[in-house]
Amino acid sequence: MYKIGEFSKINKISQRMLRYYDEKALLTPKKDEANGYRYYTSDDMKTVNRIKQLRKYHFSIDEIKNVLQIDTDSEAMKAVYRQKIAELNEKAMDYLDVIEEMKNGIEPKYTRKRVNVYDVVCGVRKPFHALCLRQIVHEDDLEQLIDRLHKCVNAMNPTLTGNYFAIFHSVEEGEFYQYDVEVCQPIRVERELIDSRITLFKETNYISTIHMGNYDNISYAYRALYDWAQLNGLRVDGPFIEKYYTDEFVTLDKHAFVTEVGIAIQKT
Repeated sequence: MYKIGEFSKINKISQRMLRYYDEKALLTPKKDEANGYRYYTSDDMKTVNRIKQLRKYHFSIDEIKNVLQIDTDSEAMKAVYRQKIAELNEKAMDYLDVIEEMKNGIEPKYTRKRVNVYDVVCGVRKPFHALCLRQIVHEDDLEQLIDRLHKCVNAMNPTLTGNYFAIFHSVEEGEFYQYDVEVCQPIRVERELIDSRITLFKETNYISTIHMGNYDNISYAYRALYDWAQLNGLRVDGPFIEKYYTDEFVTLDKHAFVTEVGIAIQKT
């Protein structure tokens, strides 16, 4: 049995961290009710080493709590590792993209420059039905929500009547990168369907423009619509809609993305 100070030195882990693990129920030492001392065993040492390893593998505290219940040599543990490897690979690809962008900022590569002109088109959007999923998501998780939409569409197998799009209802207060977003796939509804996910979009006047390239500067497309509406005595009415013609589901080249940005309008 080891007191917390001895256990801390042996395992090169702070007493504060040991108390934190105790609080999170990852490592629960024996406690002397008389003096309140914590005592650790050799089994606790194995658990600490496993926690260190899992943290090195980028498991969260909540994930570690679940993983500690799994036998290290079991098929279930192998499945957990495979899932984490997939997550880390995805993050690694994101980091590589960011690194390449930063390198290009230091030593720009020769590329053909494309400038967004943002011609604005004004028209009438005819009524249509769409299968929609709405959720508050982090900006990095929007792709997963779109993937869920595709799976729902595949399961329903309806006739598609246009490209899928995303409606950005709001940015959540205090969470700059959290969005209340709705992703929708226009479909043909030939008979009455009882499905809360299907929404009827009514006829409305709208303006739109095309953004070429990745989404880093797509706010300029939004501004172009605002400015055009103001110049023509109109007011924007409703959330912005991004309709995706070419995106990461079509090409890995972010500079080749094509996105239509639109919004409903009303006369002032």
